[in-house]
Amino acid sequence: MLRPAFLASALLCLAAPASAAAQVVLVGLESEDAVAVVDPIAGTVVRKIPVGISGEDIEGVHALTVSPDGRHYYLAIAHGWPNGSVWKLTTAGDSLAGRANVGLFPATMVITPDGTWLFVANYNLHGDPALDTVSAVHTPTMTEVARIPVCTKPHGMAVSHDGRWVYASCTRDNVVRKIDVASLSVVDSTNMLTQQDLTEGRTCYPAGLALSADDSKLYVACHRHAQIRVVTTEPLGTITNAIPTGDGPYLIRSDPDGRRLWVPNRNDGSFTVIDLDDERPIATRQASASHPHTFAFGLDGTVYLSLESHGVVPGAIDVIDPETLEIHRSIEVGLQATGVGVIR
Repeated sequence: MLRPAFLASALLCLAAPASAAAQVVLVGLESEDAVAVVDPIAGTVVRKIPVGISGEDIEGVHALTVSPDGRHYYLAIAHGWPNGSVWKLTTAGDSLAGRANVGLFPATMVITPDGTWLFVANYNLHGDPALDTVSAVHTPTMTEVARIPVCTKPHGMAVSHDGRWVYASCTRDNVVRKIDVASLSVVDSTNMLTQQDLTEGRTCYPAGLALSADDSKLYVACHRHAQIRVVTTEPLGTITNAIPTGDGPYLIRSDPDGRRLWVPNRNDGSFTVIDLDDERPIATRQASASHPHTFAFGLDGTVYLSLESHGVVPGAIDVIDPETLEIHRSIEVGLQATGVGVIR
């Protein structure tokens, strides 16, 4: 059961300067059914907000997305009966503002720039291979308007900057689907396997997606290849480059100005930073803990990397300098840190 907790001491007025002191980091804790509120300057967890319905079972906070206006954040609750759900909470008090049932094991989410539509990849982690779906949730009413058939186990998501298109990566089918937001239907598709992959019997397992600043390029994390593949969007499908990364690239993110791509390498506990102008890696650095998950970007440019860790080892947030790529500090946050977001 959700118990309201107040952020008054952590959140500053929207008119305050965009400094690190004026922001907090929200982190989903999948194995605690909670959201950690982190003060990145003090390096402490301010509080934990319990979420979920069941008092007996772990329901799994997997993805976390902040609305464009910063007034709400959304949580994908991976487990449920029979399906998962998405929760909408206010940032100015953590009150539950709405909830929608979606598909089996919602994994990642993207929100359109106007904040009206939330698209949720229903990964169906524990189900048989099937034609799985992406849920389209109308955020003002928290209504699942459509459950769009896409592929087997969709995972990565990206939304164009004009809000017209959503891309979903299909881990088992090795394809990327393009969804038209206006019609809520799949309108294009491309296979991520090259002829060399087919000859050698290799797979891509596209785990994460990101778009270039002008939406002309789609970056696809080939989890089984240790590389980012660069794909044209108009038309969708031409692979123009393959950029090496660490082992197991996962939920990638481009920074707000589109200069760099940040890649968490899940299998070797590292992260790779890629310059998007020349499409070459700048560096690969070791993270402070295992199983890097994804990134968020602070209002002052600071980069935050969530680290799941496993078992009883606490997950963490690495606070990274965007220019030197040095880790300023690592903050333990709780069990299995997954989705991450920044709010004032």
